[in-house]
Amino acid sequence: MVNKDFDVLKNWMFGSLSSLLDKIPPNPNLNVLKMSIGEPQLGPPDFIRNKFDDLFYDWGRYPPSNPIPILSDAIRSYLSKRFPGSEKIINFEKNMVPVPGTREALHLVGLISKNKSKKNPLAILTNPFYHAWKAGAIQSDSKILWLNAKQENDYNPNLETLTPEILKSTTIMYLCFPSNPHGALADIEYLIKVAKLAKKYDFILAVDECYIDIYRTYLPKPIGFLDALVKMQSNLNNIIIFNSLSKRSNVPGLRAGFILGDENIISVYKLLVSNGASPVPIPIQNIAASLYEDEKHNFETCLHYDKNFKMAQEILKETYPNLEIPKAGFYLWLPVKDDLKVAVDLWKNFSVRVMPGTFMAENVLGENPCKGFLRIALVHKKSTVIEALQRMSDYFKKNNYA
Repeated sequence: MVNKDFDVLKNWMFGSLSSLLDKIPPNPNLNVLKMSIGEPQLGPPDFIRNKFDDLFYDWGRYPPSNPIPILSDAIRSYLSKRFPGSEKIINFEKNMVPVPGTREALHLVGLISKNKSKKNPLAILTNPFYHAWKAGAIQSDSKILWLNAKQENDYNPNLETLTPEILKSTTIMYLCFPSNPHGALADIEYLIKVAKLAKKYDFILAVDECYIDIYRTYLPKPIGFLDALVKMQSNLNNIIIFNSLSKRSNVPGLRAGFILGDENIISVYKLLVSNGASPVPIPIQNIAASLYEDEKHNFETCLHYDKNFKMAQEILKETYPNLEIPKAGFYLWLPVKDDLKVAVDLWKNFSVRVMPGTFMAENVLGENPCKGFLRIALVHKKSTVIEALQRMSDYFKKNNYA
């Protein structure tokens, strides 16, 4: 009765984590600390609080598929500051559309990429992966080809393994920079190379940049795909870029962002929105505009994460004396001897919930690139982060990790 293609999505990482831990009671003497999910805990910026009342009557209007002018102008300003020169290659009427967060858009672009003219179609996914990419690959009616993101390549998927035959069959490729969970970056030459491949072999390149504005304040901001296109003096053909306010502005519940790219992709996306997908309500578009216009709250958020990582270095220094701070993102990617065992031990004995790396990636040719790591979301306020890290430090000392 139902499409069984989507059964594979039942094995997503949070379901796997529940299966691992839910039948094991945490330590009853300690409060539970959930460090397993990347949900910002700082709360929305205060300056948007009253805007919900101001925009009350706009809830009585059907939302358009196009951005309202105030949002279009705010995104234009944001992009020109964040990726200088990009405004010269963007037609804001044809290349951009607001989206209710990027998860829905990431999987719908897979449906748009479905290409019956390609023989033995392939969808190339970065491994570890975000479940919306996998859903998009299924919707593209393509076989998934996994590209492992490994430490020896600075967590950049190795493009050298992609033969011309593979690329000719490719319908869509998903990349994510800064990467989740590593917080790794790609240099501009890498981005230029993959852009040229997408254009040469005529596939959709879907670039997930939801962490592009979670950066270390003492380092240059991460480059984005628009920077590469500007340097190439190229256009948005074959490219679709995903940007969300969830992480940037601590509003995962607002469901607001935009996609930017090839006008052919955008035009089909607008058709889907008009006929059965989700437009962004007018009040949310207005609030999103305010958030994209403001840089102060985003910088303060990044400062907070800087401090959390410094605390991690200090608290874990006895067992991890060479702990590296990622260049972007808010995850601590911690090597351990056995990630599944450590996750169980931390939960059972210390009431700390973390994500085993094993659950974040597929086994490819007998190798899981995330096995032996924990993803720890340092998204909480100072007191919670300190307590969680101190419990982990106690565990590592007790188990002779030094």
